[in-house]
Amino acid sequence: MTPARLTTGTCAVCPHGNDSHDEIASRFCAATASGGLHRRCACAAETLATTRKARKEDRVMPDEIRYVSRYDERISSVRAVLEEDTGLTGAACQDLAVRLLRLIDEAPEKLRR
Repeated sequence: MTPARLTTGTCAVCPHGNDSHDEIASRFCAATASGGLHRRCACAAETLATTRKARKEDRVMPDEIRYVSRYDERISSVRAVLEEDTGLTGAACQDLAVRLLRLIDEAPEKLRR
């Protein structure tokens, strides 16, 4: 059973007029309104504009791509905790983070658990 399609006025759900809705958009907006849902517009014009905008944003490349290894991420995490919880300088925290991670990595698995 297809809901009656309104042809005049503005839609209660999306910013488009009812006359700009196709069958799918009409059914989508009717279901959204009757269910009291909050979701994005399904109108063909809205979808096309959103898709074009997303494609344009995806084409923008950063000036520089920086690789960060998982090891460096682990060092940064440990260093942040050390800086927060101790009164050590940044360089001392860095050295201590490297030593701590090396100790943990070299320890037998039974000790790490």
